[in-house]
Amino acid sequence: MRLSVVVVVGGVIFGAVAAATFLRPVNVPAAVERPVLSVSSPPDTAAPAPSARRAPPDPAEVKVAVDVRGDWSWALRELGTGAVVGDGTLRNTTESMIKSWLAVDFLASRQSRISADDEARLTRMIRTSDDNAAQALYLRLGGDDSISRMIRTCDLRDTRIHLDWWSKTTMSATDATLLGQCVARGPGLSPRWRTKLLDLMRSVDPGNAFGIPEAPALEGRRPAVKNGWTRHGTWWTVDCLAIWDHWVLAVMVHYPDQGDEHRYGATVCKDVAQQLFGRSDISLAPGR
Repeated sequence: MRLSVVVVVGGVIFGAVAAATFLRPVNVPAAVERPVLSVSSPPDTAAPAPSARRAPPDPAEVKVAVDVRGDWSWALRELGTGAVVGDGTLRNTTESMIKSWLAVDFLASRQSRISADDEARLTRMIRTSDDNAAQALYLRLGGDDSISRMIRTCDLRDTRIHLDWWSKTTMSATDATLLGQCVARGPGLSPRWRTKLLDLMRSVDPGNAFGIPEAPALEGRRPAVKNGWTRHGTWWTVDCLAIWDHWVLAVMVHYPDQGDEHRYGATVCKDVAQQLFGRSDISLAPGR
């Protein structure tokens, strides 16, 4: 199936991984603007200075046009206001993207130090997307109790738990940007742990930093990244999540195998990012 999608959004824009049998995602309503979350600027995280980025774009048409052999959705959230825009009805399995939450949940329950073994486990889970490390932390955190905490803490509305299987949690692109907001500014993490986690996500293995960071418009930037990708039967699931100082972008793709593993989905993520950040009126903060 070939689907052509053209999205026109008017107004100001403020804003894996277990091998398994085929699981087809479900569809949910397209992303819509939501009110600012009360957790968007917790006491331990200073709000960014308005001067750190360009003035928001004037009201204008923003077009994102991508040909997708399957289903897709995307959402872009401005962290300062919580404003979100996007399109698509796909709710995808999260795959490795949810490892960013397992890291948040683990670090939030720790004090000033963690053991050398736990630090190594956390590092492997984020940088090289180690599934065994993720499974160990998931079980220590109470299994699906951790996923329930994610839904409550991040105020997720389009997310569903898959019993005893963290990577098969389903989520919309809009909720994925709320997850990114939770990582960047949500409650529970001390400044030290938040900085450590974001630094790990900015230094993921190059083979895992595909999609959004590959957009030419983002050359030289260092977003915090946690992607997810898995083949279920003859279909691929690819999720891309990237966080900067002021933005969170999530792209989700579900498509029949194209013979190039996850690269087709990665190209969709890259194309969405290029069309959004290739505009002169959407800007990242210097250095991010």
